Amino acid sequence: MNRLSSKVVAVSFSLALLLLCGFGVISYISFLRLMQEKHWVIHTQQVLETSDHLYIYLRNAETAHSSYIFTRQLKYKEIYEQEKRKVSQQIQIIRNLTRDNFKQQEQIQQLELKITQKIHFLETSIKILQQKSFAINIEFAKSNQTININIDNQINNIKQVIEREEKNLLKRRIANTDEGVIQIIFLVFLGYGLSAVLIVGVYLLLQKQIQINQVLSAEAIFLEQQAAKAKLVNLLETVTDAFVALDENWCYTYVNQRAGQIFNRRPEDLIGKNIWEEFPEGVGQKFYDAYYQAVSEQKVIEIEEYYPPWDRWFENRIYPSQEGLSIFFQDITRRKLAELALEKSEKRYRSLVLATSQAVWLTDAQGFPQEYSSWIALTGQTQEEIQVWGWLNAIHPEDREFSQFLWNQAREWKSPYKLEHRVRVADGSYRFFAVRGVPILDADNQIQEWIGTHTDITDRKLAEEGLQQAKAELEVKVQERTAELEKLNEELRNSNQELEQFAYVASHDLQEPLRAVTGYSQLLVEEYRERLDDSAQEYIDYIIDGARRMQQLIKDLLAYSRIGTRGRIFTLTDCNLVLSEALSNLQVAIAESQAVITYELLPNLLADKTQLIQLFQNLIGNAIKFRSQDVPPRIHISAARVDKSRGVEVQGWKGVGEEDLTHNHKIWLFSVQDNGIGIKSQYLNRIFEVFRRLHTRREFSGTGIGLAICKKIVERHNGHIWAESQLGVGTTFYFTLHESAIPESLNKDV
Repeated sequence: MNRLSSKVVAVSFSLALLLLCGFGVISYISFLRLMQEKHWVIHTQQVLETSDHLYIYLRNAETAHSSYIFTRQLKYKEIYEQEKRKVSQQIQIIRNLTRDNFKQQEQIQQLELKITQKIHFLETSIKILQQKSFAINIEFAKSNQTININIDNQINNIKQVIEREEKNLLKRRIANTDEGVIQIIFLVFLGYGLSAVLIVGVYLLLQKQIQINQVLSAEAIFLEQQAAKAKLVNLLETVTDAFVALDENWCYTYVNQRAGQIFNRRPEDLIGKNIWEEFPEGVGQKFYDAYYQAVSEQKVIEIEEYYPPWDRWFENRIYPSQEGLSIFFQDITRRKLAELALEKSEKRYRSLVLATSQAVWLTDAQGFPQEYSSWIALTGQTQEEIQVWGWLNAIHPEDREFSQFLWNQAREWKSPYKLEHRVRVADGSYRFFAVRGVPILDADNQIQEWIGTHTDITDRKLAEEGLQQAKAELEVKVQERTAELEKLNEELRNSNQELEQFAYVASHDLQEPLRAVTGYSQLLVEEYRERLDDSAQEYIDYIIDGARRMQQLIKDLLAYSRIGTRGRIFTLTDCNLVLSEALSNLQVAIAESQAVITYELLPNLLADKTQLIQLFQNLIGNAIKFRSQDVPPRIHISAARVDKSRGVEVQGWKGVGEEDLTHNHKIWLFSVQDNGIGIKSQYLNRIFEVFRRLHTRREFSGTGIGLAICKKIVERHNGHIWAESQLGVGTTFYFTLHESAIPESLNKDV
């Protein structure tokens, strides 16, 4: 089912993109053809204009010729020459413009021949005037008048034939242009309709796929949690330390077998019970304060404490979390008694050494032994072996160089000689000793001699090494478990990011063809507004409006899908400031509608501030949009604490479930009340669905996702939202928010 849905979504989405791109290419080709027809219409207009100019310049040349004949003024002859050149230029222009029309080229050739005859006649008249008298010129004109008139008629006929042909071409090209416009409109309408159907289908399949993925993801997370829990239980049962887990109410959620042995209780008998009720003698002890300190400061605490009721010593490592406490502890009575005994023995030994001079040594200023009887008893060296620096041979080879370095430094600085090193004792074994030597100074502050002691600290060193090894083992186990948890969280984050990326790519790619439809439609309006009738203009407006609404719909769908994945961390939020920002965003709509908005003091809550602003903005904007036409909108926002233990009855109480009131003083009930047109009672449970509209777009604008977004925001805050309304009186929207506690599911979302 999952694979089939994924393939269908991919194929449908690809088909939608292919269809939109195909219609875009066809529309673009039709547009290019339309532009080409436009070019030919302009070309035909230029031919007609050039033909008119040619006829005008020819008449101007003939007029200038007549004026020159009668007046003999040279300025008329200059005008005649200029107009004659213009006639030649226009003939060349019209020949170039009609180069692709063989029929027109023949007519232009005849026209050029007749114009040449006409010009020749005028030139002959001017030459006769310059060579002979005016009377002879008049006689020449009369004798050739019939020829001249015939030439003029032929020129006029040819001009009419050329213009008639161009006008016929103009009509055909205008008809082709209109046909191209209608074709583009049809293609755009067809592409938009089919794309809208495919987009809705893809959306429905995508929603179904998302639901399937959510179910599978929830099952996978549950199985992973169970597996991780099983691994953790096995790990906790194999460690030598006792381990217990407490929830936020100080109740046991897990007790391993080692802890049960120390408590002398069965672990299953302690699960779900309060630690202080089961062990009231622990209240007031040192670890009691440490537990509360770890919870309040959220930091790891390690303590060692003597527990009088059981007459035993315990080492506690306390790890806090949002769910409660995880505590590792072990009975260290033997080690502690050994440490105390060792400390007591060491004190006695030091006192004995001081009293008996055992392991006490005395050297001269250079460090050569003077009194070494106790050293001989300790190490078994002979008197000859100790002489000069021979006593260093009893020091462990790895410690000799460092011991001598510190001795030379102490002698140079005249400071006490202190270190710990290993010494080979009389039985041949090495033991740890704490060394302290003090210089004896004379009146000139010069060293006279050194007196020092060697104290056996082997037992303490071994105890410290054992403790360090135990701590290192525990750190390794904690790091391994932390790495496992981080890996699981990373896999979940990657899954959410992939799903969000798919939604983003889908919304982004779906908007690109819509931008092409809108752009070409607007370009069509700008270029051919004067040639489009009212119906065509109306159809194009529908196309542009539909594309824009589709873009807004995709943006709203993307915003709806990102509520759970792009939310911010819950922080302490002042709802009064949230409401102020929402009203600031709506100030234009409030001013235009003359809305009166009142509100009571609102609480501080742990919430996502950005989403709360959107929640208030959507609800108040809805109240302004669906207002009555008779009176200005009046909107009131309030909040009341839901307190079941004190029997407080709040209007709208029915929307708060019993499970929401497990802790007193945790729930706030908000209300947004208006005096708008109201909603029929049968529609109150449907208004929070995606795309659910109760009015047409002509009555009220919008995509039908606003209240669905409100519902998703409230549910992300673990609350409920519902509405109560009376038709013609107004509507009140209620929603609940938690005061301080963030549910576990919200922590995972964040």
